[in-house]
Amino acid sequence: MHRATLLSCKHQDQQGAAKMKVLGLKSYGKALHLLPNQLGQNSVPDVLATMAVLMLLAYFECFMENPKGAFGHLWAAIQLMRSSEERLSERDVANMVPIYDAMLRLDFLAQKFVPYASSSFLRFSDRAIMERPFWNRPAVEYSGMTTSDHIASEGFRQIQIICAHNTFSRVVWGCWSPISERPNRAELVGFYSEMQLWKANSPGTFQSCREPEVFQALDPKDVARYPIPPPACRFSCNDAALNLATGNCYLGCAVAMLSTNDPDPQPRELEAFSLVYQTLCIGAGLTGGDNANSAKPYKPCDAVNMGLSTLLYHSARRCYSVAWQQWIIDTLRDIGHEGLSNGFAMANTLDMMCQLQAKMNRNHPERLGLNAYLGPLRSRLIPLLMPVCEGGDVLAFYLRF
Repeated sequence: MHRATLLSCKHQDQQGAAKMKVLGLKSYGKALHLLPNQLGQNSVPDVLATMAVLMLLAYFECFMENPKGAFGHLWAAIQLMRSSEERLSERDVANMVPIYDAMLRLDFLAQKFVPYASSSFLRFSDRAIMERPFWNRPAVEYSGMTTSDHIASEGFRQIQIICAHNTFSRVVWGCWSPISERPNRAELVGFYSEMQLWKANSPGTFQSCREPEVFQALDPKDVARYPIPPPACRFSCNDAALNLATGNCYLGCAVAMLSTNDPDPQPRELEAFSLVYQTLCIGAGLTGGDNANSAKPYKPCDAVNMGLSTLLYHSARRCYSVAWQQWIIDTLRDIGHEGLSNGFAMANTLDMMCQLQAKMNRNHPERLGLNAYLGPLRSRLIPLLMPVCEGGDVLAFYLRF
């Protein structure tokens, strides 16, 4: 299925892609037919094999662009892991690290697709919860690590921090929750501090930035004069670029929620705008005209983990102006499908949000220009795009904070 997806995406061999897809579907059907009998086996080797098969089925659904099917298999794999983890030896656990990693990354992606309150994967002891800083530790180090290993380890640590905080204070989905269940200021500030510590402990990510002067030239007080299209900020490693864009997205969410209760929201809003603009610069570097000629071009069609399109989509409501939002909409359409993310659906959702936004601001003519300030973040619409069936249909909701 992965091969079929790549052939179809590159428009190289549509007939070959169709043949690969048929073979994949036959194997998928056979695996589903055999799975019930396998689930009845109780030996450790059988359990480990079944866990691996469930994750392969989840990835199959990713290539079929079916989030509901993918997350169903993911949930089953997590439940099987939980029911059997006490029987696993240290060697078994060590052998399953790639499977655990895949579970964590897909579970992290699920938290952006389906608004549930917390990770279904991570569990922490009371002692771990009481330690400060709560979950932040330097990324894993071992001899012989390459630069890409450091960057991957730093990205993994970031996912752990975000999922752990979301488990206890809903820092990810707080803006969707009832007021009584949203994270309080102390929880948001704690998450903010943890993410700043992550930056300090992630030299691989930041040292791979080839054009740091792009960010250094940004003064939050001059956000109204930031140019669109944004200048491209390129990285020597695409994973490093996504690490930083992911951090900006989640930090921006926390900063925006903090601004809603500040007596003077302007400083926090300016910080949120600056974080979004950094993500636009990263996006310009990953999707610009010279990306195809890069030694390691960014390939949205080859993505399963959190990709650029999801980060741009969730940053759109925190843009300074319509011009920023329109750049995101155009970029999402250029990206198209990216794993489970449908750039076209996201772009259409944001396009409709801009139209509703203009109607809401009709009594504020100063907010209606292409480059005009769109108003306080707490008054913005929140676009929620949810998968509703296995046919690929999605449903858009527009909420108010």
